Amino acid sequence: MSLAFVFLAAGAATAHEGATGVVAQRMDVMKQMGQHMKALGAMLAGKSAFDQGTAKQLAESMHHHCEHVAHMFPPGSDGHHTEATPAVWTNRTEFGASMRRLDAAVEEPVAAAASGDKAQLAAEFKAVGQECSSCLDNVRQKKK
Repeated sequence: MSLAFVFLAAGAATAHEGATGVVAQRMDVMKQMGQHMKALGAMLAGKSAFDQGTAKQLAESMHHHCEHVAHMFPPGSDGHHTEATPAVWTNRTEFGASMRRLDAAVEEPVAAAASGDKAQLAAEFKAVGQECSSCLDNVRQKKK
């Protein structure tokens, strides 16, 4: 499972304090994605029962969120308690490419979950976790 998402979800309550508008919305979406990653990771690790329907629903929800989160960083939303680095706004080309890579990676677990192939889903899940971590490393401010 992606440790970046675990830390993201754990710190979200503190980060939300004072956030409003699109900043609060994107924090909520990222928190939901983290929760879905955690739940799906628990199923794949055998910490909870594997249920194909739930796995498919979690993967589809992550994909849906991923498709929209890139649009939640409009110009001028770099203040207001955001945890995003300035690079999100100063290097939009790289940010957009990173979000497209993440979205493409999240498509694969949707197909694997629909097929019921747990081993394939686990492999695709790992790839999503790596892409999530890479993106977060580049666009999220480090905690001090």
